[in-house]
Amino acid sequence: MIEFWLDIPFALRLTILAAVGSVLGAFINWAVDRMNWVVRSRSPWSRIPDEFWQNYSKKEKKTRISSQKQWMDYLPVLGWFTYSRYSSVIGPNFWVRPFLVEVFCTFGLAWLYSLEADQQIFSLVSYDLAEESVKTVHFRFLCHGTLFFFLILATLIDFDDYIIPDSITIPGTVIGLFIASFLPEVQLPVREITEIQVMQTGLQLLHRPEAVGLNAASPNPWPELLAPRSGYPAIGIGLGCWWMWCFGMMNRVWRFHVGWKRGLVLFLRRLRRSPSTWHYLLAGLGGSILIMIPWFGGVYWHGTFSGLVGMAFGGGIIWGVRLIGSWLLGREAMGFGDVTFMAMIGAFVGWQPCLFIFFLAPVAGLVLGLIRYIMGGGKEIPYGPFLALATMIVVLFWKKFWFQWGEPVFIEPWLVPALIAFCAVMFVLLLGGLRLIKSRFH
Repeated sequence: MIEFWLDIPFALRLTILAAVGSVLGAFINWAVDRMNWVVRSRSPWSRIPDEFWQNYSKKEKKTRISSQKQWMDYLPVLGWFTYSRYSSVIGPNFWVRPFLVEVFCTFGLAWLYSLEADQQIFSLVSYDLAEESVKTVHFRFLCHGTLFFFLILATLIDFDDYIIPDSITIPGTVIGLFIASFLPEVQLPVREITEIQVMQTGLQLLHRPEAVGLNAASPNPWPELLAPRSGYPAIGIGLGCWWMWCFGMMNRVWRFHVGWKRGLVLFLRRLRRSPSTWHYLLAGLGGSILIMIPWFGGVYWHGTFSGLVGMAFGGGIIWGVRLIGSWLLGREAMGFGDVTFMAMIGAFVGWQPCLFIFFLAPVAGLVLGLIRYIMGGGKEIPYGPFLALATMIVVLFWKKFWFQWGEPVFIEPWLVPALIAFCAVMFVLLLGGLRLIKSRFH
């Protein structure tokens, strides 16, 4: 299949992918309208509700606006120029955003392929590493294209309704874990350290000659403690990550104002009565069996473990921010959809990139949030789009993030928890300062 694809001229391959991207963009626009909390009916594939026409007489419908859709309306990108005639019914300029989404997907998919297929982004020649196989490069492109699809879909819905539906994050997480388990070589490329020599000028690192996919132990070799069938720490951590995700997806509400004892009773009662509890208990049991299979067999265990740790770390770091922020601010600081969204991202890329994403997202959020507030966009700022933007930046500029900044930090195991602890303290001080300023001006 790959050989047949490579026989096609490169320019024609880009044209085909651009066409595929435009169709995916049209599907994203339709899915956003269908999955929004309030159905918008902005897509040509959706029926315009009768209540939209209530201010128009039958004569006006026939003379001013054609109520019958044309075949041109269904064409990706170009169709929005004809479908825009419904602006006076659906809303002014309703077609501009979906048009830009389809344009972005059209050129974005072809651009991503041109970069990854030519190994421009992930070229490791400058690091004295061998070129990667054509199969690895193309499967990585499909992996990143799938991730970006979920990122764009979640971003648009979060902008509209300040929510990221589970119907996006659950299948996205499962797909991410599947890719991590069965295609570990398509993960973000890194170098594996084989030896560390202490020199007078500092540490000298010796690497394997070929690139490897990022895993939970990178850039260090896989430790024996986490090897399959060698003991219980590895399977215990893997199952713990899975059950943490299942527990997080349950219908949990903790009422702090009624006290710890009463709050615990209400918490357990709500869990027992919620149908979702039993659904996720079954998912937890079924997933545990699937996780234990590669651990017993030894095949695919590194990828499975890495995907689970990435999922738990990504979701856990945002979950911690949510809990601390809500406690300090006295209100919900971040929606739980952001937690499940980051867990999905972690399942795709691993736990190490989640640190870069976590530090980069607030910068984008601060700048764009101030612009939104100045332009009268309101005080509420959806955080999911900034996580998505940071994820795209980290993936596209992975070589610089990892080889220039990340690898020296992740060599020493104690540096990562120390960095997380420092950032947690700074985050608490920042939120405490914001709370103090808020109390002074209100």
